[in-house]
Amino acid sequence: MGKGCKVVVCGLSSVGKTAILEQLLYGNHIVGLESSETLEDVYIASVETDRGVKEQLRLYDTRGLQDGVELPKHYFSFADGFVLVYSVNSLESFRRIELLKKEVDKFRDKKEMTIVVLGNKIDLTDQKQVDTEMAQQWAKSEKLKLWELSFAFCCEASKQTEQKQPNSILAQYRTTKQYTSQIPNSANEEEQKSNQQKESRKVFRRRERAKT
Repeated sequence: MGKGCKVVVCGLSSVGKTAILEQLLYGNHIVGLESSETLEDVYIASVETDRGVKEQLRLYDTRGLQDGVELPKHYFSFADGFVLVYSVNSLESFRRIELLKKEVDKFRDKKEMTIVVLGNKIDLTDQKQVDTEMAQQWAKSEKLKLWELSFAFCCEASKQTEQKQPNSILAQYRTTKQYTSQIPNSANEEEQKSNQQKESRKVFRRRERAKT
């Protein structure tokens, strides 16, 4: 198996990091459920390069950042890429990813890495605080890819159509790393191949919860 890719997913608390990963990787609809504080969840997806070499894509779902709390430095030392998540109904969460981008630039030195920005919760139109044009201009100035989305809408669409929504995160890293995702495109395909996927997809999850 070839060298894997480690991607750190980060942002303020309650912007939807875990919901995004659960929907993208497993089709789990956790939007609207009572959330618990994430300590660190690691999602491991088996992917295949265009040369047929199997590799692992590790996505680190980090603990939601609070005011005055920085992202632990060890993430910068091993990460091959970052997914910066904010909520469009929270200007504070957007300002935080601006700071995170500066931190990444500071610690990565000359190391090449892909950085993706996701603006979640666009369904909350009456609560929107982050202007789309402003966010896109910032992303362009930083040479970043930015998508606005709503995983509340994605979950509802998945229930109605039995179709999983496009995977923006993995699509970006697939383009950069020339990966081909092995995640199925429909619920029917997943059901038919579920037993085989348990062995072949090698998608595992380690969950740790914060001590109360």
